[in-house]
Amino acid sequence: MKKISMLLFISGLFVTFLGLFPFIFAYPFSDSPNSGPSNLWELILMISYEGKGWYLILGIVLLSGSLITKRRAHV
Repeated sequence: MKKISMLLFISGLFVTFLGLFPFIFAYPFSDSPNSGPSNLWELILMISYEGKGWYLILGIVLLSGSLITKRRAHV
């Protein structure tokens, strides 16, 4: 149960940070509609913008699932 809780916690943190990026950083500049990201950071930002807030919701669900499994392990 501890391994599952830790996996949910780490996954939840990652997905939550990915979901927060659109609220912190602007969408990367592109020259034309068919131009792609010029580096890894722009690719991460574009992926986080494509989530449209779902990454943030999923991350919160994973983090709360981690807390629930931790509480059940202690009971």
